[in-house]
Amino acid sequence: MSAAIVQTAPPRASSSAPHHAYRHDIDGLRAIAILSVVLHHAGVPFLSGGFTGVDIFFVISGYLIGGQIFADIRSGAFSYLHFYQRRARRILPACYAVLLFTIAAALVLLSPDELRTFARDAFAATLSASNISFWRFANYFDARSSLNPLLMTWSLGVEEQFYIVIPLLIALIARLRHRLVLPTLLGACALSLLLATRDVGLAPMQAFYLLPDRAWELGIGVALAVYQFRRPSPRLTPIMPGAPSISRNFEEMERDGWDTTKPSSLITNLIAALALALVLVPLFLLSPHSSFPGPAAIPSVLGTAILIALPTSFINRRPLALAPLVFIGRVSYSWYLWHWPLLAFLRIATTDALPLPAALIAITVAFALAVLSWRFIEQPFRRSQTPPAPLLQRYAAVSLAVLALCAAIFVAHGLPQRYPVLAAMESPAHALVADPCLATTNQDTPNLTPTCYPSTTSLPIVVMWGDSHAAALAPGLRALASARGYAFAELTKNSCTPLIGATHIIPRLPRLAPACQRFNRTTLALIQSDPRIRVIVLTASWSAPLELTWMDGWLASDASPGPDIGSASHSAPPPAPGSVPPAEANLRLYQTALGANIRALQSAGKQVILVQDTPSFAIDPLLLVRTAHIPARRALAIALQSSTGTVPDTPIDSAFSPPESSPSIDDATALLQQAAQQFSVELFDPRPALCPTPAHCLYRDADTLLFIDSTHLSAAGAIRALTQFTLPLPPTTTQLSPPLPEP
Repeated sequence: MSAAIVQTAPPRASSSAPHHAYRHDIDGLRAIAILSVVLHHAGVPFLSGGFTGVDIFFVISGYLIGGQIFADIRSGAFSYLHFYQRRARRILPACYAVLLFTIAAALVLLSPDELRTFARDAFAATLSASNISFWRFANYFDARSSLNPLLMTWSLGVEEQFYIVIPLLIALIARLRHRLVLPTLLGACALSLLLATRDVGLAPMQAFYLLPDRAWELGIGVALAVYQFRRPSPRLTPIMPGAPSISRNFEEMERDGWDTTKPSSLITNLIAALALALVLVPLFLLSPHSSFPGPAAIPSVLGTAILIALPTSFINRRPLALAPLVFIGRVSYSWYLWHWPLLAFLRIATTDALPLPAALIAITVAFALAVLSWRFIEQPFRRSQTPPAPLLQRYAAVSLAVLALCAAIFVAHGLPQRYPVLAAMESPAHALVADPCLATTNQDTPNLTPTCYPSTTSLPIVVMWGDSHAAALAPGLRALASARGYAFAELTKNSCTPLIGATHIIPRLPRLAPACQRFNRTTLALIQSDPRIRVIVLTASWSAPLELTWMDGWLASDASPGPDIGSASHSAPPPAPGSVPPAEANLRLYQTALGANIRALQSAGKQVILVQDTPSFAIDPLLLVRTAHIPARRALAIALQSSTGTVPDTPIDSAFSPPESSPSIDDATALLQQAAQQFSVELFDPRPALCPTPAHCLYRDADTLLFIDSTHLSAAGAIRALTQFTLPLPPTTTQLSPPLPEP
């Protein structure tokens, strides 16, 4: 996003270059983009699609910077050294200022675990690789991007990677034949859009963060600039000069545009109005749950490109050229950099429940900082006359210093000596994230290594089968099994409810449904074929498939041949996500699929025990604990509460909180009770061990966390939750068949 937001000063007369019209309307487009992004991030209602402002910036960036690259290459004047000299002067000073501020704030406000993750992100941001880092390290247990102080740098990474590739592509094609540049660019844009269309349904994180899926948005801007350069409109008389004079500095290039002194036709005005509608409508119709980018980004991209191409229209000459919008456009780069860290740190202090008034104050402060940054950082450094090589060496030295600082913090594990008690409390959260027995979203078979499945033991085996909630409960069951004389197996998968004949569909995890189907049928076949397995404990976030939301999903029939299959290879093709089913039909399918699993297990001679889900909270206990233990963070939280007129009745970290309740939780409880009665199986409720009263559930015991987040138990919590759980007496070893050979 960086280049799209960077703004040049108004034109000055020069004896060496002709005077060119200043494109106020492009700054107006920048203003629309930054306002939509900032207000959306602040949580302003009705701007659910404000994130599309990034796509507007991408098109502008491609048009301005890509057009300059093409012109320089066409004239034989392009130099990577001079190109990155210009980019360094305009991008890095403000970026480093915000980065250093963010590092300082992180040292004061973040816990050891949070600081270590932040250092990794800051390292990637310094290398313009944030988008790759966020894609690579996003995981099931760290889904709250709103708490990442450097998330805004992902778009800068996309742009910098684009401007490494695009000069090489244009130079290569231009060397062969100039006329092939535009068709090749359009073809590359089409391929990128096709890739994004595919990935948005299969790998949405990849579609959102990675350059191949985003390149078409920048490429459309480049293609427009190349088209205007090669085939100027005779009616609108372009001010893009010929190749010999177009290789000027960035400030002059950005002022290039169409001659806006000529009146525009009615058709031009109508097309511009339609283009503005294409830009604005997605801001209100799209939402964070929309399949995006891909085809959903086409209106924003197309509308922006059309408006850039029609500067003589009334829309461009009047509304988009209003002075307030133009000024906002000029400071938009710094505003984009400053607004997100301020919002993120406030959300961290308030456990992600930042009131709208506080968010609006934060973005207002960010705007003031942006104006100062634009005036005293961007502008002076932009006018630097330092030659390319020394200037780039200086920026490289600063980059190396920042990289060294980030690496030191990361290697030091976030400096736990700052808050040693908190560091010890955070450590249990690592166990579940690193659990080798918990299959990830894309894995479709259980882990059968000895840690997870004791294939050579002669002892009877207790199996824990379920999703991540089952994996969180597994340490408690493992301890009970060992004390009772059983071996223990954990067969768990993220977000995969243990059902047969139905699979869990979650729109945000498009690859989950087929992988979950195969995982469950493989697990059932394994259990059926192993006579040592005697007890099956089924547990999960039972209510999740009943939510019928983009976040938690629903069920779909997997059309499998039957619950008593002998091999997972017989499973049906992956089900299509389809539309949201009616609640009653979803519940009936759930009941049938759970019954099919219990029936299949009982037919194989296994004892089945159902375990209700553990309580969940509206808050994240670990965030509360962190805020309570970090003085500056606690003071910030109290100040925010006072500013909104809310004085809490309990301390920030009271060790307990009301459990969440919802119709889906009630339906899941009723479903389990019906299944237990119908199939005569035991139903165990772990909640009494964690909740002294129905309205108060513990999330920590002194300095021991019982929950690592709002829904998952720690190992200590799992042991406590199963305090009253009993296993049947194991059979003698003579009653068991010989152990199976190790797979």
